[in-house]
Amino acid sequence: MLDLGSGAGFDCFLASKQVGERGKVYGVDMTPEMVSLARKNASTNGYMNVEFRLGEIEHLPLGDHSIDAIISNCVINLSPDKQQVFNEAYRVLKLGGVWPFRMS
Repeated sequence: MLDLGSGAGFDCFLASKQVGERGKVYGVDMTPEMVSLARKNASTNGYMNVEFRLGEIEHLPLGDHSIDAIISNCVINLSPDKQQVFNEAYRVLKLGGVWPFRMS
């Protein structure tokens, strides 16, 4: 699972429970301070299946067709190039992947 604009990691931590121990959650944020804080939060709270990467949502630091589901909490509205965000989201999604994914 991928969280676009993960900030301090809260949604990633919720998602980690959805994917289980065998799953993986990636958080991408464009600010080094938030990525650092998210990594600290993950370490402090024992989230072993969560990884945070520094990057822009217009240029995701993930491989092609590597993600099963994408979540986002309105960060797309902040992007000056929304079409590029959509292009990147579909680039990283696996065939049959889900976006937007809604956590219950």
